Amino acid sequence: MPTPNVAARPAATVMLIRDGVEGIEVLMVRRHGRGFFGGLTAFPGGAVDPVDRSELASSVVIGDSPDQEFRVAALRELAEETGLALTGSGLAPAPPGRGAELLTTLGAEGLVLDGSRLVLVSRWVTPEFAPSRFDTRFYLAGVADTPEIRLDPEELVAHMWIGPADALMLEESGELKMFLPTIAHLRWLERRPDVERAIAASEGADGRSLVQPRRMGDGSLLPIHLPDPG
Repeated sequence: MPTPNVAARPAATVMLIRDGVEGIEVLMVRRHGRGFFGGLTAFPGGAVDPVDRSELASSVVIGDSPDQEFRVAALRELAEETGLALTGSGLAPAPPGRGAELLTTLGAEGLVLDGSRLVLVSRWVTPEFAPSRFDTRFYLAGVADTPEIRLDPEELVAHMWIGPADALMLEESGELKMFLPTIAHLRWLERRPDVERAIAASEGADGRSLVQPRRMGDGSLLPIHLPDPG
């Protein structure tokens, strides 16, 4: 029996990148081996929660971006999962906590999350036949100083700063497990020599153009190439 269509849940993820000795390095995290995303290596992120639309969310700097709840979710998830707060002056250690507690504590400590530093790269929607579906905005943020990472032990087991080509090689060898959107964005990053040109290549994305993979006759997903204005 065909799987009934499931509504796609709004979500957001952050590709945090820095210039390394041999090119771009991106922050990736590995999830616990349970649930739909069990064992996956991905970028920090998660679903949009009610707190991302609440009054507390107004404390996050957004600028004139129309996708406020997605940017709030992206920065909240980054802080929850890795202990990194992206502010107007760069990364800072974030206090422990989740949701409303986290946003309240950030404000009490004078840390203001800055969603205007996020550059939208793409919007992916999980295919209609999938049992779990997400409508996900993928954002890019370039950083220089990187404080020590504090992983959320309830969700994550490891993290790495890694070159896109190295991450793809580990995925191809089977050492790392990834979903198609992660692989596609790593391939996109692989073609960028540094942070400046990666951000320049993503400018102009508006979130209206969808990337929605389709299933082929053999059961595989149709390969997708992200728009490349750069």
